[in-house]
Amino acid sequence: MRSLAGYLGIGLIKLTGLLPLRMAQNLGRLFGVLFSLYRSRFREVSRVNLTLCYPQKTLAERNALLAETLQQSGMVAAEMGAMWGNSAEKLLSLVQRVHGEELFTQALANPRGLLILIPHLGNWELTNTYLSARTEPAIMYRPSKWQSFDDWMLKKRQAFGGKLVPTTRAGVEALFSTLENNGTVLLLADQTPARPSGVFAPFMGVEALTVKLPAKLLQKTGAEALFCFVERLPAGQGFDIHFIAADEEIYSDDLRISTAAMNKGYERCIEHCPAQYQWSYKRFKHVPEGQPNPYVAAKVP
Repeated sequence: MRSLAGYLGIGLIKLTGLLPLRMAQNLGRLFGVLFSLYRSRFREVSRVNLTLCYPQKTLAERNALLAETLQQSGMVAAEMGAMWGNSAEKLLSLVQRVHGEELFTQALANPRGLLILIPHLGNWELTNTYLSARTEPAIMYRPSKWQSFDDWMLKKRQAFGGKLVPTTRAGVEALFSTLENNGTVLLLADQTPARPSGVFAPFMGVEALTVKLPAKLLQKTGAEALFCFVERLPAGQGFDIHFIAADEEIYSDDLRISTAAMNKGYERCIEHCPAQYQWSYKRFKHVPEGQPNPYVAAKVP
């Protein structure tokens, strides 16, 4: 059954890959509109997260942001066919501008490893394609529960030059080794780890269990940290890439200070295009002792 589900997923992605980018994005917007019409888990998790992270906004402002967030999330899914079905040259032609590129160029020239921290913002698959064209990074990924889909996904992602390593002990060791040998690591570290692998640090004004691995990588290897994300432009115009420097606190030996600085860097990325962030993820499902789970309290499906 899992094998069948994997092949169905592959087929759907390939079908969307046959569409022009703007048409695929419009289809994704339609999916987002449909998700906004009923009380789905997807919608309600996003609502809880936006309420926690933007308490200063009015209800009307948050509802408008929620509606746009659902549509942008639909576009991420609809773009997967293009991201995995086209050549690197075709995908890179979609990039209109690169902001802060000098930060990336300087970091590559330094005789240190480079840790690039990527948020689930805009289209992170294109981030991997762009960075793999400039360097040969190690990229950590979470294996799919569907083996057929996982094998196909690995083949597509590694076709552009990056080396994918799983979220296992061996994968973590590969990241340390890459940085110790002055290589480049790409890490999406804005999701919730298991409790032993995290430390609580503020994210968007809320205490969030945050993965410790980036801080440990920086502490042990002396690598440089840099943030990168891809912003989706309106009306099928393509994408912009942004590089953002990390604050010095990210190199602190104190895990809470370092992870808080990482979260602050992610916040600065999100400020550019907040509706394009993956708000549908339960970022705050682990809470400090004595605090209620916000998703349970909101009776999220």
